[in-house]
Amino acid sequence: MDEETKELDYMNDYNEFIQKFKLTEVSAEEVGALIMHQTNYYIRYNVKLGDALRKFSAIKANFQSQPDPQTGKAISSSKAEILADNTTEANIYEMARIHVNNIQEIINSMKSLQKGIMNEYAGSQ
Repeated sequence: MDEETKELDYMNDYNEFIQKFKLTEVSAEEVGALIMHQTNYYIRYNVKLGDALRKFSAIKANFQSQPDPQTGKAISSSKAEILADNTTEANIYEMARIHVNNIQEIINSMKSLQKGIMNEYAGSQ
C-alpha cells in the first residue's frame, strides 16, 4: 500500500461506515468502534503533524538566518515566512494539519451520532 493510500485510510473507514449507515441500522457499539479506530488515526496523524511542524519550523529558521540576496541585509521575518510557505515542508505541514482536523470532525460527528442512537434506544425502552 502506498503512502497516499495509507493517508486515506481514515476516510475510507468513515466512508465505509456511511455506506453501511445508509443501508441498515447501526448500533451505538458500531459507532463506538469507529470512534476508537478514528482516535487511533488521530493519535498517529497528530504525531505526523508534530513532525511536519518541526521540519517546517526548521525551514523558516533557515530562511531567517540567511541574508536577503537583494539587499545583503538580514532577511525580514515576513519575507522568510513567505519563502518558507512556498516549500514542500509547508505543504506537508498543511496537509498533516488538514488530516488531523478531518479526523477530529469525524470523531465529533460520530460522538453526536452515538449519543443520538443511545437516546433513541433509551426512549424506546
